Amino acid sequence: MKKHIIASFIAATVALPTVHAESLSEVYNLAKAHDPSLRAANASYRADKEQVEVTRGNLYPNISFSGNLGYTDTNPDNADSYSNTQNQLALNLDYPIYSPALDYGVDAVEITFASAGVELEQAKEQLIFNTLNDYFAVLTAQATLDTTRSQVKSYAGQLDRVKKQYEVGLVSVTDLQDAQAAYDSILVTELEAESDLTIALESLYQRTGQSIEDIPRLSDSFPIEVDPNLNADALIKRAMTSNKSIQVLDLSVESAQNNIDIQKASGRVPTVSITGSLARTDNNYSTETSSRQDGVTNTASIGLGVAIPLYSGGAISASVRQAVASAESVFESRASSIQDIELSIRSAVLQLKTLAAQVKAQQQVIRSSESALEATQAGYDVGTRNIVELLDAQSTYFDAKNTYEQLRYSFVLQQITLDQLTGDLSEEDIAELNQWLI
Repeated sequence: MKKHIIASFIAATVALPTVHAESLSEVYNLAKAHDPSLRAANASYRADKEQVEVTRGNLYPNISFSGNLGYTDTNPDNADSYSNTQNQLALNLDYPIYSPALDYGVDAVEITFASAGVELEQAKEQLIFNTLNDYFAVLTAQATLDTTRSQVKSYAGQLDRVKKQYEVGLVSVTDLQDAQAAYDSILVTELEAESDLTIALESLYQRTGQSIEDIPRLSDSFPIEVDPNLNADALIKRAMTSNKSIQVLDLSVESAQNNIDIQKASGRVPTVSITGSLARTDNNYSTETSSRQDGVTNTASIGLGVAIPLYSGGAISASVRQAVASAESVFESRASSIQDIELSIRSAVLQLKTLAAQVKAQQQVIRSSESALEATQAGYDVGTRNIVELLDAQSTYFDAKNTYEQLRYSFVLQQITLDQLTGDLSEEDIAELNQWLI
């Protein structure tokens, strides 16, 4: 089974385009070039930008040109029949000089455009977050596999030693069976660790579009410490202006308020427009009379139009009430989301401080478990400890080392999570972390 899993992983790796990544920045650049969500957000941003120009066009004069060519044959069967060939050219003007609904409509698309800009930045931020999560998931899985393989090697050595001791009668069959059982068990754990690493690498492949190998590890000297001035209230205050989700919510509230103005203006406010035209008509009659003369007629007109809405069956009032209710819903949804973000920030700060303390404590656990292992090994060598106690001491030591690595990576990811919550996560974080990867 183990060989089958390893073979499958190797086959999958060979089948994929492979990159020996030299840095976290390289992995991020691959992800940025491959991410469809980022491209979709960018396209939406460009589309909304053009929609602003489209809607603004409604505020400017609308000038159109028309032309007609016609032939008329009157009373063709009578003696007084005549025909006329007429061509007409016209230039028309329609200019809304006062239309609050149109103004609010422009405001609406400008708000949508602003929201698209924030969502584009949010997509970039989310890509950074996802890439870092996938990257450190690989590091976490690799650390577990490395520790497990060290444990496999140690258990294999113990098993070999016990077998030799058993052959000369120094240990009982029970010791041999215990050593064999421990070795078999750790082989199963190794298979699980290999599977976890394969899954993590596959996730990174999906993120970047290429198979990544030999990614740098986090330096042992990476500082696991928390700023003593770190304060949840200050971070929450910063998030109110920098968190991308809150910015989108603020724009949603603004859009809902603007929609109320649109509904009021659409049915309750007069509109004023200027209309005008210049026309040239050329007639060519088959028979001229005093009332039918060949020639060109030029006409010009200009007018000021006013439209005053009076009654629409209550539809406008209902539309306004609907817009008010929708705005209230958006406002309350924003309040609920802000509460969730505040809680997430407080939790993230607490977890970050806890992880920093755990990393420090785990270093002592490693030292203690190493000392205990050395003492147990010495006791086993002189016959005061049995093989089970020795294997347990080894397991405790390796577990302590693995837990330490997991805590270090969890600390980094928690810091990243906090940066995203406060709106501070950027490509600078990629560059800064890259300096600590070796």
